[in-house]
Amino acid sequence: MKINKLFIILLIITSIQSCKKDEGPIIPDVQVNQVSFVNNIQPIFDAYCTSCHPSSGNLDLTSANSYNQLVNVNASNYSGKRVIPNDADNSVLYKKIDGSGTYGSNMPLGGNLSQNQIDLIKQWINEGAKNN
Repeated sequence: MKINKLFIILLIITSIQSCKKDEGPIIPDVQVNQVSFVNNIQPIFDAYCTSCHPSSGNLDLTSANSYNQLVNVNASNYSGKRVIPNDADNSVLYKKIDGSGTYGSNMPLGGNLSQNQIDLIKQWINEGAKNN
């Protein structure tokens, strides 16, 4: 009888802990030694950004165009570059997602990237924003 009660309690605890609010597409939170634009950054854009940015803000973040529209490109609505290799803190893209509100509304509109996704984008920029 004690074993059955213990089993039921463990089952309830496991069920409660496995429930969580759906927060959009699942993009695995990973930590990597070197961030790959193709494997780590573009999937974030695909999941969170391309619904508005195939053209919004004169920015196309689809896989065929995103890199060339970001790195060393002047931001269309703000002074500064969208991505400055090795300088995330002065890159408009990073400031738009870091929650600072430095450049208008935080992105993505209506949602947030996880801290790990924000950190990946920052790491990618600070590693030179390579097209790898």
